[in-house]
Amino acid sequence: MKKQEGLTRKELNALWKIAQKTIYGFEGRKPFERRWNDEEDFPDIAIWSLEAAMTEAYRLGQKNATKALKDAAKA
Repeated sequence: MKKQEGLTRKELNALWKIAQKTIYGFEGRKPFERRWNDEEDFPDIAIWSLEAAMTEAYRLGQKNATKALKDAAKA
């Protein structure tokens, strides 16, 4: 998995787990890799699957931000 600017490998792995859990057809894919094939690089995704993935990613961000604030308050 290629590291994206601004995201750690741990964060990318967490996002990939969300995608695998919420988007049909992502179960067997390798994390965020191009396959240079339109059918595989641009899969059909149901809007409710996309909504579920985005909602879960948002909640993960909230959880991480809350933890970072608590850790900062302790310092």
